[in-house]
Amino acid sequence: MLLLHGWTGSPAHFRLLADDLIAAGYSVSAPLYPGHGTRVEDMLATGWRDWLRAAAGAADELTRLGKRLHLVGLSMGGVISILLAPTFDAATLTTINAPMRIQSKRARIARVARGSKRIVRQQPLPPPAGAGAAYYHQYVDTPIGKLGDLFDLVRAARRTLDRVECSTLVVQSRVDETVQPESAQIIYDGIASPDKRLLWLDHSRHVAIIDEERDVIFDAIFGHLAPVGV
Repeated sequence: MLLLHGWTGSPAHFRLLADDLIAAGYSVSAPLYPGHGTRVEDMLATGWRDWLRAAAGAADELTRLGKRLHLVGLSMGGVISILLAPTFDAATLTTINAPMRIQSKRARIARVARGSKRIVRQQPLPPPAGAGAAYYHQYVDTPIGKLGDLFDLVRAARRTLDRVECSTLVVQSRVDETVQPESAQIIYDGIASPDKRLLWLDHSRHVAIIDEERDVIFDAIFGHLAPVGV
């Protein structure tokens, strides 16, 4: 089972899900991308190739161990999961609030800001209520010059959708503050697999995997995995 975090995020977002998956007998890998999990300035020396390479390396390690590859990706992790699914012949794919379009107007300047060293400072959002608050670890600020790398991955994923043939679960929050909810429909409509499901959340923010509907997501993921098995 490969759990892939989002842009400026961290594997901590998957801790609660990972515990449940391990208890159910799954082998779990949740890699940290280069430039993440330390300080936001460290992202400036990295790019989409580094992030994709880290995810692909973890996928390769699981498959070399003879494990069936199940992909679960949050946000950019969902985008990377789409790219990995056909390459590694994934058994299942789950995307959670994966961006095809984003809410921020900064998307419009991603191309011209490419390579910028500017860090946009922001006020942190409050953590989610309950147990998920302990795992709300990500960068608060935005490395504006790295948005272009994110959108490089998004464009590549959109071109890959029609090659994804594994069973797919697409999860999207209607109140996502980061991703335009129509992104889920784009993914769902573009996936080649006839075995696909779209799950809408009504109350979760972008990092839905640790928000109030996390149990809904967990149940959907386990239901998605059940026909395939460990």
